[in-house]
Amino acid sequence: MTSIDSLVGCLLVATWLNSILFGIQLIQANTYFKTYRDPWYLRLMVIALYAIDIAGLMGQFTTVYLDAITHYGEATYLNSPSAPPRGMYLVSIQLTAAIVQCFLVARLYRLSGNIWICIPLWLGSLLSLGSGLGLTTINLTFRSLSDRSRQIVVTRIWLVAAAVVDVLVAAGLVAYLWQAKRKSHFAHTHNILKRLMTSSLETGSITALLAIVVEVLFSTLTKTNLQVAFVFLLGRAYGLTLMSNLNAREELRKASTSQTDSGAISMPNRTTHVRHPGNQSAFVNTTNGNYPIEIQVAQTAMTHLEDGQKLGSPYGDESNKSAYV
Repeated sequence: MTSIDSLVGCLLVATWLNSILFGIQLIQANTYFKTYRDPWYLRLMVIALYAIDIAGLMGQFTTVYLDAITHYGEATYLNSPSAPPRGMYLVSIQLTAAIVQCFLVARLYRLSGNIWICIPLWLGSLLSLGSGLGLTTINLTFRSLSDRSRQIVVTRIWLVAAAVVDVLVAAGLVAYLWQAKRKSHFAHTHNILKRLMTSSLETGSITALLAIVVEVLFSTLTKTNLQVAFVFLLGRAYGLTLMSNLNAREELRKASTSQTDSGAISMPNRTTHVRHPGNQSAFVNTTNGNYPIEIQVAQTAMTHLEDGQKLGSPYGDESNKSAYV
């Protein structure tokens, strides 16, 4: 007979970790809504994500309560547990993953401008969601541990598709940021892009690694709930990924405005064209999405204000137009 530890204990520990991580996620939400005034659809996406996460947490808590308290020691129930709570947390995890993946693919599209790279990733996310919902249906129909062999194929499709999308999105973001880094000649801009690349790798690798761990455990351990414990944490990893990406913008903005290097000036979220009077050329500063790049002026212009002269006109008087803003 399978031990209580491997059936219930691991789920109980997973709910403790999940509660701690959800507390961190709530702090991230507080930071987000206090700091940013994003478009309504982004704010609605965040609210929907938290509503789905709360429903998933309720499903997880109910599952553990029924296993550990209501039906404690009942071998028949533990080998064929109640279906509805498990359906709640499975669906919530799949919806959370789909929302976060679509958001990150949309960010990759804004950065690259290449829709043909992003369409397969969106389709991969939909494949993961569809197979995950199929797994939920099978799980609700065949609840016994002995029926897990029926779930292996669809579980593999769900998790492998999710991991592949996560890895490819992270790789795409890093590749385009690396291209931007190669085109830049400023150390400060290099540091910002390095931080963006590191963040992309970290957030994509954590969710992909968890998905792979669940797949391996599900395929090898058929009489335990250890893999389910990692499934509990999978949804929280996606939620934290989204919030860390949204909240990282303020940190990058502070970094880009607090430092300058060799005339590099960061102006996030806008495109600025700088031209010098005459035929002198200047570098055009561009930003893409939330990624500030840099601005470089090829020629330095100096403004002299005489005593009593007002700052209202960028040129001072009409006879001196050497100043340029």
